[in-house]
Amino acid sequence: MTPRSIIAGCLICAAVAGLGLSQLDRLRQLKGQLAFQARQLILGITLVPDIMIPMPDGVTLATDVYRPKGAAADLPTILIRLPYGKSTYGEALRWVQTWVPRGYAVAVQDIRGRFGSGGVFAPYASAVSDGSATLDWIAAQDWSNGRVAMGGCSALGEVQLMQAKAGGPHLQALIAEGAGGAIGSGSASRAYFAFFEGGIPNLAAAYGWFSANGGKTGDQMHGVAIDAAQVIGQLPTGTLVSRNRADPTDYEDFLSHFDDPAYWDALGYLQATDSFDTPALHMNTWHDIGVRGTFEAAALMRARATTIAARDHQHVIIGPGLHCDPNTAFAAGGVGDLTVAPGSAPDLDAIYASWLDHWLRDAPLPQMPQYTYFVNGADRWDTSDVWPPANVAAQTWYLQPGQLTQNAPAAPSSASFAYDPMDPTPSIGGPICCTGGLNLPAGPLDQRPNAGRSDILAFTSGPLPESLTLAGDITARIVVSTDAPDTDLVAVLMDIGPDGTMLAIQQGALRLRYRNGFDRPAPLLTPADAVTANVDFPPIAYRIAAGHRIGLHISSASFPRLERHMNGAGLNALSATPRIARNTLWFGPDGGSALVLPVQPSH
Repeated sequence: MTPRSIIAGCLICAAVAGLGLSQLDRLRQLKGQLAFQARQLILGITLVPDIMIPMPDGVTLATDVYRPKGAAADLPTILIRLPYGKSTYGEALRWVQTWVPRGYAVAVQDIRGRFGSGGVFAPYASAVSDGSATLDWIAAQDWSNGRVAMGGCSALGEVQLMQAKAGGPHLQALIAEGAGGAIGSGSASRAYFAFFEGGIPNLAAAYGWFSANGGKTGDQMHGVAIDAAQVIGQLPTGTLVSRNRADPTDYEDFLSHFDDPAYWDALGYLQATDSFDTPALHMNTWHDIGVRGTFEAAALMRARATTIAARDHQHVIIGPGLHCDPNTAFAAGGVGDLTVAPGSAPDLDAIYASWLDHWLRDAPLPQMPQYTYFVNGADRWDTSDVWPPANVAAQTWYLQPGQLTQNAPAAPSSASFAYDPMDPTPSIGGPICCTGGLNLPAGPLDQRPNAGRSDILAFTSGPLPESLTLAGDITARIVVSTDAPDTDLVAVLMDIGPDGTMLAIQQGALRLRYRNGFDRPAPLLTPADAVTANVDFPPIAYRIAAGHRIGLHISSASFPRLERHMNGAGLNALSATPRIARNTLWFGPDGGSALVLPVQPSH
């Protein structure tokens, strides 16, 4: 390939990928593509672009294949399948630059209905069958050794976990980063695309992703530029995308089908009956939107493994960062308002190299624990062969007005707040990603801006006499009544420092109609009902220092991170009629509201 043909190809790629983008975006994309092509020459990478691989139904998927220059045969392959544009997406190109010089072929493919590929896109209706056909095609090439791994983050990781249930001789290993959104009816969370938390739509992420990336055919790859901050407050939430984007997306169907597991099963999300034969490295961060799904997927794949290799090698690595951003926290000295000591970032390339070299090249098996995780607040890594770690014990802290104590209240009491959907408790950080043009800071942030709101009940412990290390899943057991037929509970666990800083440790949420499970919604509520609802938090490892206090905020919203409940009886996504709910928490010596923490012995 001559320099002139490289530049011409870059111009074509940039023009196609830039449809619907600003001129500045197009120039930036062109600059990046030129730089990548120059690095190809320096690194000795050969590209065969736009191979149209046929699928069983006749649809063809556009695929770029990168190989070491001069390498003729017997190459292990890394397959990257993505919805974001194979020729321009930075993460996919980083896989090329990192692994082709190490002797791997890298195939990068636009998934069905996206960019250069034919068919109609839906996350992820044809992912497994298309992936299987692509694996067969790779194994049949004269340059292939027949052994393939898959890699990538977020959507690039989700399609990997789904592919693993198909089995087959060619897929040898996965590196699934930020891929918890693949979990479906095979989990307790039912997160589905990581767009639900406790049955509540992750509104900012759902709107942001589908408005920007929801196009279903190659001619509709970009949404219209709009002021997301103005749009996100419109009602009803279930038509936000269709009111602001002319072409169809799956946003509306996603929001209206949460409690229909058959819908999600048909799209390929992981089920309890799936089987798996592929070893996987599950990489994520504590404040990723799908971190709970990562733990659930690894456990499901281990429990439903059909091979010893798959059973024994579902390794989980969890760092302190945000979605698809595992190392910035170390370089920046923190994530959100949480300080992270620099210098302890893992060498992911070295970890990945030992993993890939073993499964694709028969190098020695890397010795890895099942779980490797960073302990926030302690600035250290820890390991375990089970999750939660075997030395964790449940510690109960009882709620009573304004307080968290380890002694149950002597007498019953209650506290109430009014939740107004037209003035919802605002989001402050949390597991946020993919919000498009909505500027919504993510991660562990100081909650003091919400302190004192009348729609929050605040509970605080006394100063801790010694440090408290959490490792596992947190649950807030809330006894609640409401004068609405349905409403939400949102809980924020905090580390309150001596200076008053209220740093969020983790956040959880639950739509009350799902208090008995997600498949069959519970009966609607009446004011006389006092029900027990378990608000489950994503997993966490965190050390609260001696002298700090434990804090808990209970409200009914975190907007716009989560869809706000209109407090009605019907499908909330289609409701534009708000009502104020008066919600009451109940405390007492027998079965009252409590916070259950997974506590490790100090070390």
